[in-house]
Amino acid sequence: MIRKQNLNKNWSDLGSVLIDSLPENLQKDQKEWLGYQWNLVVGKEISGISFVDKIAQGTVHIRVQGAEWLPALESLKQNFILELNSRAGKQLVSKIKLIT
Repeated sequence: MIRKQNLNKNWSDLGSVLIDSLPENLQKDQKEWLGYQWNLVVGKEISGISFVDKIAQGTVHIRVQGAEWLPALESLKQNFILELNSRAGKQLVSKIKLIT
């Protein structure tokens, strides 16, 4: 009888592959890395009116141009956190604070 080999053992976590594909200077600077990922996660329209202001103790401060965007972005914060952490391959972001 022939046993099937475990084909999944050679696969890497997507986050670890993506982080290795970025230039070294982006890997070392969390703010730049988060800014880059933020633009990918939120899309063209939202990235046009927002940017990563700073990160401190797991909280990402997002600067938003115009208070009219706050209600819409508030409802999406948890999705953004999950996607950013997924891309990081670890629990990098625990909270997003929106600032106008």
